[in-house]
Amino acid sequence: MQQSIVRTFKQVTVAEQARIELLAAGVEPDDVAIDVRIDESGPVQGNFTVGDAPGVTGKTAYSHTFAPVAQEDVHDCQVTVFAADAALAARAAAILDRLGGHDPDPAAAALAARRTRH
Repeated sequence: MQQSIVRTFKQVTVAEQARIELLAAGVEPDDVAIDVRIDESGPVQGNFTVGDAPGVTGKTAYSHTFAPVAQEDVHDCQVTVFAADAALAARAAAILDRLGGHDPDPAAAALAARRTRH
């Protein structure tokens, strides 16, 4: 039975390294997907319809609207592995976790928190 493993990464280069290691571990090329989840339609400096004039202060000020986003906790790159069996799924999860992959499933975070308490 095929299993899906999903992990997110902060950097595309790390996700690409994960793909290389997954392929070396026996995952088929068509069974590894890398998706970058950045929405280019959001507010950007070149989008003149977003934000007020540069002289405006407050939350809609030009400087606030285009302020850089804190990137240290953003996981914009998603790696999905479709593993043919449980053994391959376990190897894939181990590779992704070793490279710092974040499991976006809230249940996984709760389970990890319980394990550290015991």
